Parts: sequence; C-alpha cells; structure tokens
Amino acid sequence: MAGKYVLGYSADTVSEPILWKLTKDFDIRVNILRAEISPGQEGNLLVELDTPQQDRLDAALAWLESIGVTWVNVAKRLSWDEDRCIDCGGCSGVCFSGAITLDRTSWKLVVDRDKCIACGGCVKACPMGCFALDFGE
Repeated sequence: MAGKYVLGYSADTVSEPILWKLTKDFDIRVNILRAEISPGQEGNLLVELDTPQQDRLDAALAWLESIGVTWVNVAKRLSWDEDRCIDCGGCSGVCFSGAITLDRTSWKLVVDRDKCIACGGCVKACPMGCFALDFGE
C-alpha cells in the first residue's frame, strides 16, 4: 500500500523526529518528495508512504493526527478543470512523473492523480490555467 501525502506541520511538531517514528514504529518506508519546513515554524512535507499492510498505514495516519500533524492524500491537492482544457498537451510535456499524458488515440489529456508528485510544472505550463495545486502555500 503506497500513497503520496502532504503532511502539515505546526511549530510545535516541526522539530520532532516524525519520519523516523513512522519508519521505526510503524514499519513504513518514507520517500521525501518535497519539503517546505523551517525550524520553529509551520511547514509542509510531501512524502510517499509505503507499507505492505494497510492497517500499519491507517495506524500511522491516526498517530500523525493525534500529535497534530495534518495529512491529505496528494491526489486531493491537484485540481484540473477538464471543461476548460483544450488538450494541447503542454502540461504533459513537463510532467516527468507521468501523471499527465496525452492519449495518442483520442488526443485527450489523461490525468492520473496517484502519480502526481506535486511539482507544479503543470500549473506553470498550462496556457488555459486549468491546473491548480495546493501544497499548503
């Protein structure tokens, strides 16, 4: 079971060894994809959490909540206005994670939010402003 999550840290939790505890106590593999954290301040961390057992992930996410760390699946952070999209493919050219592709049969854009790493390339590349990414800014 793997998923990408944006973890929201408060000033109270930013200096705690949270990722170490996820690895040690919950047997979760943690891959840091993006971080915006300053000691003594709030911050956000984009991580991929992976474990073979869903119950471990559920317990880890519950523990995060219990210590005041918010979490949101990154798939919920990427929004795409499909109705405004003209399927130009500009965003797919900058999406190195493969979350945005252009179907060569239908010439329609395909967005797989589960592959998104919240880099923001699509937001900048889209001439129509169809993408928005909330990383907590």
